[in-house]
Amino acid sequence: MNALTPWQRIALIACLGFGFYEVCSHLEHFSSISFLAALLLLEVIVASLWKYKERFFLLLMIAFLWAGMHVPLQAAWTSGRWFVLTAGTLTGWIVWIDSPQRTFRKVHLIAFFCAAAALVSATVSPFPQMALYKAVSLFLLFLYCVSGARLAVLGREQRFFRGLLLAGEIAVYITAICYFALHETIWGNPNSLGVAMSVGVFPLLLWGWFVSDGPLLKFRRLIALLVCVSLVAFSMARAGIISIVLVTLVFCLGLRQYKLLARIVALVLALVAVTGMFAPDTLHTSFLNLKDAALYKGHKEEGMLGSRRTPWEKSIETMKEHPWFGTGYGTSPTGEDPGFAFGKYASTAETAREHGSSYITILEWVGLLGVMPFTALLLYTACNAARVVAWMHRTSEARHYAVPMAMIVLAGMMHASFEDWLFAVGAYPCVYFWVFAFLLADLQPPEVSRPSFAALPRSFVPRQDLGMVPLSR
Repeated sequence: MNALTPWQRIALIACLGFGFYEVCSHLEHFSSISFLAALLLLEVIVASLWKYKERFFLLLMIAFLWAGMHVPLQAAWTSGRWFVLTAGTLTGWIVWIDSPQRTFRKVHLIAFFCAAAALVSATVSPFPQMALYKAVSLFLLFLYCVSGARLAVLGREQRFFRGLLLAGEIAVYITAICYFALHETIWGNPNSLGVAMSVGVFPLLLWGWFVSDGPLLKFRRLIALLVCVSLVAFSMARAGIISIVLVTLVFCLGLRQYKLLARIVALVLALVAVTGMFAPDTLHTSFLNLKDAALYKGHKEEGMLGSRRTPWEKSIETMKEHPWFGTGYGTSPTGEDPGFAFGKYASTAETAREHGSSYITILEWVGLLGVMPFTALLLYTACNAARVVAWMHRTSEARHYAVPMAMIVLAGMMHASFEDWLFAVGAYPCVYFWVFAFLLADLQPPEVSRPSFAALPRSFVPRQDLGMVPLSR
């Protein structure tokens, strides 16, 4: 206070006096639960912005997770998440443009064209207001990935991924307690449980277990990894099962860990064999249930993809009616008038429906012309992940922060082939996926050939320059 000039002191006293007057003149609002909830949200946002790099990404993910889970106060976060995203994006952008190390890459330019295509498609939507909101939310998400997400990770990768691994372990154990002990389906439908575990947690825990130093840490993460796999199997979500199989294969083959892959296969076969020896009837019944739930989803007479055939056919019909600019970003009209059910902060049954694939979804939303920048964005992201896998294969090295991000990207792109979340900004997997997809362009591993890398002693590798994970933790 002594460092303030007289005019600054006067301004500060005036602001405090005005704030006190406003509080006293609106005391009746403090009896409203909605007003108190909004005030609490504002305080939480301000507290997170105060230490933006350390806190805000956590708040953003909590907000979107809370809005998408079956937990108390879910409805409050349905609208609250957008205030969190807006505040974080604007603050992150202001801080980032003042950073001396700011850089812009191809992925950021492509993302700008994606947002522009979404805005254009909104003008032809039967629900232009909702489509405009959806397009703006996509722009805000991409802008946060360009600025705020980079502030949270770049330069503090070790702390960020250490905290992310711990959060993944906690999420796995809480989910297991809720599903197996309390029988509470906090993630909603089985597909939501599958995407949360297979895309959000499994790739991270697999990498964390592999690079762990010390037997206790390695064992702890192995237990969390096995529980995560059990939850995916429990969900019977075939997209989640396929995703963890793909990530395991790519991870082991990319690192030339053929023995590890053989041990995993042998462990699975051993568990099946032991179950067959001691409980053959149970094994047979479980196999039939798994076959019907995972392969046919209750549509055995229609074939393996019978549950996806109807939404795919409906999407193709809609694309024929709106081939060039689509139905509007984030909107898929069903022909019914939403009336009072029209939602400003979330889609309704009259303005959205299931498509069976994120790639079909975006094609229907923005049309053949608008989908071109989205296709370029997906191809660029896939190429970044492929470069990481190629680096892993050349060096047989996993101690780089690009490795878990590449595995998350691969799992997400595979899972999105069967679900609609990849471009649905209100969905927590969408926010999680695109944050790491954008960061993957910044944290690409170095182009080091295998002989020159192997010739250096392990202790002499400049890990900070290469983005490597420190050996001691």
